[in-house]
Amino acid sequence: MTWWKSRTEAVPTLDASALAFSELKELARSYDGYQREAVVAELVRRQDPRAIAILLVCVDDWVPGVGEAAKKGLASFMRDEFIGHWAHALPELAFAYRIRRTDLRALRAAIEDFLARNTDELERQAPVLDDAMRRWIFTLRLQRASAGPVLLALLTQGVLARDPPTAQLCLNAADRLQSASDRRKFFEIASRACLPRVRAAATRVLLGEKDFDVQRFARSMCFDTSAVVRSLVVNSSAVSREEFASRAAEILGLPQIDARKTAALHVLHLLQDSRATGYARGLQASKVVPLRRLARWLVLCAAKDEEIDKELMEILADASPKVRRLAVEHIRRGASLPRPDALMRMGLERQEVAPEVMAMLRSGSPWDRLLFVMALMERGNLSGDLCHAVTIEVDSWCKAMANCYVPPKEAQKAAVAAFWSRRKELLSEESPRTLLPYGFPSEMELHLRAFRII
Repeated sequence: MTWWKSRTEAVPTLDASALAFSELKELARSYDGYQREAVVAELVRRQDPRAIAILLVCVDDWVPGVGEAAKKGLASFMRDEFIGHWAHALPELAFAYRIRRTDLRALRAAIEDFLARNTDELERQAPVLDDAMRRWIFTLRLQRASAGPVLLALLTQGVLARDPPTAQLCLNAADRLQSASDRRKFFEIASRACLPRVRAAATRVLLGEKDFDVQRFARSMCFDTSAVVRSLVVNSSAVSREEFASRAAEILGLPQIDARKTAALHVLHLLQDSRATGYARGLQASKVVPLRRLARWLVLCAAKDEEIDKELMEILADASPKVRRLAVEHIRRGASLPRPDALMRMGLERQEVAPEVMAMLRSGSPWDRLLFVMALMERGNLSGDLCHAVTIEVDSWCKAMANCYVPPKEAQKAAVAAFWSRRKELLSEESPRTLLPYGFPSEMELHLRAFRII
């Protein structure tokens, strides 16, 4: 626990001038407000810069005299020679920013104005800097930077960082660039950033620029690793569709498999090229998961009638959870559910597929959903993650049945009744503790009785 979150007992008599700094620091958190005020006054009188951290905490004191004395003391320490002590007090400064009881806007503005002149030294002398502190120091630099090359260099540095809030801050501050050439140069650099969302934001701006070679830019960004960037470029009016289609087909015809093939296949799909489905059929067994997922999705979209169920079952049998998720998403969007018995059989034979099967069965009969969960429990040897998933599924089923009016079929009714009669065996002492730790919910028996299953 940090020191400012604790309180100390008040001493009977207090002579603050006779106490050491460590004792004053401890009594700054005294239960006695008069003693806290005397300690703060003594710290300010001594002009010891080690008191900066203590004063930053005391500005939030509920005794007005303590807070006002702490503010005046901090004002006296806002000198360049004390920047090292301010660097060591950054955690306490972060605490001062979380204060809501006292209005510290004027104090924070004064501290920011002082520290903005010494950001390099502040960053160098700080013992530990987390992401939030680095982001705050960068914000100080950005606020102080004037328009021109200095601002452009600072914005370029931030937009190329791997920290999303810092990059977004720089994108929002691009309007401060007064020169149109500087602004365009900034967004051209941002379009090569490591973060996809930054590249997408820069691409949107550049595609709408006047007096700019949009065709050349689109040619360089068309096969970007980000699907959003590719979509923006392909759907822009300046795109030479025939050129990009031929380039995509050329990449897909190469023997080696790499990330470019995923982009090329996506571009062909965006261009609504008739060759996309044909290439996708040949890439359904690719070892590259993103490419295999895209190929499976394109083939599934082109499937009709009985082919849809076949494609869904093949997707569900894939070794990658990301690919299997396609089947779940397809059903959730309104597609018809494959044969429930085939789904449940696959989920029972392969435990890693069971979570996706449970998710798909939520779009079908609630009784098939319950039967699958009980069949999993009867099979036993469930992994920890699957036990957790089954527990959540049973609770979700009970809540969903509060608004369900679908009666079970005779076969479902008999199967559920048989499982329920063996419920004690399903939750034996050998079952994992994470599997329904409180047993079957009481609502489950109510629902089964309501539909005259038991």
